[in-house]
Amino acid sequence: MTAREPDPKRFYGERVPAQFNRTLEAQRRQSEEAGEGSDAASVLHAMTAVNASILVVIREQGEERYALDVERGVMSPAAAPGREPFMTLVHDLESFRVLERESGDSILAFLGAIAGLGDEMRLTTRRVENLCAIAGTIRFERSGEDAFSLLAHFGFTPLAESPAATISLDAATYGELERGELEPQDAFLSGRVEVGGDLQVAIQLALAALAPD
Repeated sequence: MTAREPDPKRFYGERVPAQFNRTLEAQRRQSEEAGEGSDAASVLHAMTAVNASILVVIREQGEERYALDVERGVMSPAAAPGREPFMTLVHDLESFRVLERESGDSILAFLGAIAGLGDEMRLTTRRVENLCAIAGTIRFERSGEDAFSLLAHFGFTPLAESPAATISLDAATYGELERGELEPQDAFLSGRVEVGGDLQVAIQLALAALAPD
């Protein structure tokens, strides 16, 4: 069987926004069931208050750029970011193949996995603010058969080609974190997740991901 050609345009232009908006609708249903004043309603309010842009750059014999705008919590693709991106993701086509296969159509799945959330990371106003405060670039590296690497830049400072910090782990550790079977602090303390460069930047990311919605 011939392997299917990667399709970043459909992934970032259709599948990622659809999944993001499904997460929002699921939260809306939880809020309706729980009622006004509930934690679910508070999280919904924080999600629908998000107005932000994300930029994805694929580097493979040139650059392909995909912009994702979030307006009042709803994501849609755009020809160019409507706002200065608070997060820019950079990867090559080979890494895209793995991310497309494993992300569940969520652009925030890898952050949720690193944070050990056992789910994709929901985007709220507080989380956007916390991620912006990092104001730096982090490289994520997963080793093993399905290896991938990507640069994630947070905040409104210029994208740095040399990351401030690198977070490295193997596929087994990534899988346990993704499923919520391994606590991030245990993974770091045991050396299963290695951090190179500026440890403070990595700590900022962990705090931003793990902060309550």
